Amino acid sequence: MIFKVIGQFLLATSVLQMMPVDAAYFEWQAGVTDNMEVGDLYATEVPGFFATLPQADSRFDYPTKIDTDSYGIVTTAQSAIVIDRDTDVVLFQKHPDAVRSIGSVTKLMSALVFLEQSPDLSQTVTLNPEQDYIAGGRVYLGYFNGVALRDVLAASLIGSDNTATQSLVRFSGLALDDFVARMNLKAEELEMGSTVFVDPTGISADNMSTARDLVKLLEEAEKSETIKYYTELPSVIIGQESSRTIEIENTNSLLTSFLNEGDFDVVGGKTGYLPQAGYVLATTVEENNHAVHVVVLGAESKDARISEAKGLVYWAFKTFEWK
Repeated sequence: MIFKVIGQFLLATSVLQMMPVDAAYFEWQAGVTDNMEVGDLYATEVPGFFATLPQADSRFDYPTKIDTDSYGIVTTAQSAIVIDRDTDVVLFQKHPDAVRSIGSVTKLMSALVFLEQSPDLSQTVTLNPEQDYIAGGRVYLGYFNGVALRDVLAASLIGSDNTATQSLVRFSGLALDDFVARMNLKAEELEMGSTVFVDPTGISADNMSTARDLVKLLEEAEKSETIKYYTELPSVIIGQESSRTIEIENTNSLLTSFLNEGDFDVVGGKTGYLPQAGYVLATTVEENNHAVHVVVLGAESKDARISEAKGLVYWAFKTFEWK
């Protein structure tokens, strides 16, 4: 009997060291401040609940936990997840299946549906306020002023321009209802079972998803060279026929952080915000040929969204090695 008990204890200990955890079960009364150092975010208290490791594909290196005393970071985000890109192993999670509003992360799905219509991105188009204007956020492109269709897509993905995004529906040749229906059909194809879209811009709080589902959207969006190209740009300068030019900075400020320097590389993503959604970020970061998907939903501020994503990425690459 004593040997059986010892054996069970050793097994439990080994599982504790290997498996990621749901951070919701061990957060204590602490918050993230804008000037907090990454090291201050580490949580070392042993949790009582664990996430499930999926089967790893033997073609890829498998993430192995090397810092067995660290189980994640404290976040203001209501939901978060970190997943190894190649093996789908969950490295960190906090309410990953909670259904929440996602704001402008919606635009990744809109871009996918738009590009599936095989548009001529080199054609010149014009925006019409009566047809395209959507309130919320900045309108970067001038109305009735010719602009390349690819630059309209850039304004949507880089600057999160709602009006530019709405115009993509018209330029796709689809009716709005049909376009949104195809967004939902695409979500079904990607097995995003907790996701629903009601508009292409993300201005509606009824565009809902989960952190886990948004990883699937990230993966699909990164297969598109066009989407990947624009979501990796820190900024873009767009010219219109009237000789008007405008510089649009990417709303994903990770692109101008240390996570896009040296061995790190931000390879895509999208931000979002609504009062009902909080601050949202879905992105992918590589380091030394390994990559993690990071999704943060419902962070308390724009700065918290970025600092928590930084902390999660840094924690993942510090806590795991791939072999």
